[in-house]
Amino acid sequence: MQLLRSGDPNTRIHELSPTQILDLKGFPSYLLGSSAKIEKSKEIGVLSRVLYFTPGIFCSAADTGCLLACLGHTSGRMGLPDSFTARDKRSAFFLKHEDAFIERLKAEIHLLKADSLLHGLRPAVRLNGSSDLAWERRFPEVFQQFPDVEFYDYTKIFPRAMQALGARPSSVPWPENYRLTYSAGSDDRLARQVLESGGTVAVVFHPNIPSSWLGAQVLDGDVHDVRYLDPGGSVVGLKAKGIAKVDVTGFTRRPCPDCGPEHELQFLLGIRRDGTVRTKHSCDRCRSELEASIRDPYRNRLLPDQSAHQGMGL
Repeated sequence: MQLLRSGDPNTRIHELSPTQILDLKGFPSYLLGSSAKIEKSKEIGVLSRVLYFTPGIFCSAADTGCLLACLGHTSGRMGLPDSFTARDKRSAFFLKHEDAFIERLKAEIHLLKADSLLHGLRPAVRLNGSSDLAWERRFPEVFQQFPDVEFYDYTKIFPRAMQALGARPSSVPWPENYRLTYSAGSDDRLARQVLESGGTVAVVFHPNIPSSWLGAQVLDGDVHDVRYLDPGGSVVGLKAKGIAKVDVTGFTRRPCPDCGPEHELQFLLGIRRDGTVRTKHSCDRCRSELEASIRDPYRNRLLPDQSAHQGMGL
């Protein structure tokens, strides 16, 4: 399988072979993990677990903004050594021993079912926590073997999102227990098509989540992670975290507080990096301005698509 680029500044997946990573670091102790937002799902009766690979390397539709801001390496403990090493180990295990990986994954789903039964919760799994693999094509038996488990994911692959809705022909039947949420890029036309077809669309906002977007109701996607419960035709609003706050690629949307959610602060006044990344955007209609800053996780490395703006206006 071809490895694509990653936005994770700590991964060694492109420096070492899968065999070298496993020899050096060992095999992963588990495949399915959790997060603070995943744990919130318990509050609505769902025990959810998520599979995190090295971010980006299995994401064929990821753009620069998505790679840089991916929560798979920027959120919470994701940037700690134990976390990025574990992601590399899982990725190496999958690449080197695919059959054994899938059997281990199935075993962990069995354990999840048992845990959910003990706690009176419904089991759910996100297979693409930091990837965008077409599991329905590569491993359909996973869904077939666990019909009482709900599977859900985000995807940036537009045809895949439409196939999940039955709005686009597919050579394989879509699993009834697998729900996708389309992760919006900069092309609103694609997001509109998903919404009009009855799907859900995830959008990253800064600094606040609006009540509506593209004419659709916006749900607060940070309340819990169980996306398969979201009503069709709605937008899932996610508050920008980490480097997403200073994104200049169009990944993060900035609704103008004065002109309303349908108009954005799109004009970049400047960006500076001096150990901290700082940006300033303005509205081209009312001239409202918005500044943001974060500690630079990439330190002295150039950020793709941002180097040309370095030092401007700030």
